[in-house]
Amino acid sequence: MTEDRPGIVASVSGCILEMQGNLAAISQTVVNGYFTIILMAEFPSDVTVEILQKQLLGAGREGEYSVIVREYREPAAKGAEKCHSQHYVLTITGIDTSGLVYQISNNMAKRGVNIVDISGHREGDQIILVAQLVVPEEIDLMCLQDEFAAFGMKKNISVHLQHINIFKETNRI
Repeated sequence: MTEDRPGIVASVSGCILEMQGNLAAISQTVVNGYFTIILMAEFPSDVTVEILQKQLLGAGREGEYSVIVREYREPAAKGAEKCHSQHYVLTITGIDTSGLVYQISNNMAKRGVNIVDISGHREGDQIILVAQLVVPEEIDLMCLQDEFAAFGMKKNISVHLQHINIFKETNRI
């Protein structure tokens, strides 16, 4: 993480390349002027966590980057999610209120719904949130949509839940 500027992805990926690493996955975003990146990379066996951390910290200007390096461990439930769940997109727009993300995420956690991606932006008092959810098939979708609609009415915001395929088709550019 660091203050955003052009060239950060190039310096990080260049550092990985110099250590004979290969990127396997990458996700990067800028939040309020701060660049963040999460990535997975494969390295030769002689590249330790400590060496990698030191090299990545040195890839930016002195003291510029905050870096955490961890060895990858395969998630225990990775395959189960795909068999018994569906992906949905939740969109929320309207006047922002304190605790909105907590209320939505807490409700989802109690039901076993996983938020795999979330992005939000506030401009003045208006909020736009978009979240990708993994919803277990045993959840009554109509009931969930009704609860979201009631929550939206109570908070005076627009809340919509739709299958990811419908979202993709209706939001094509």
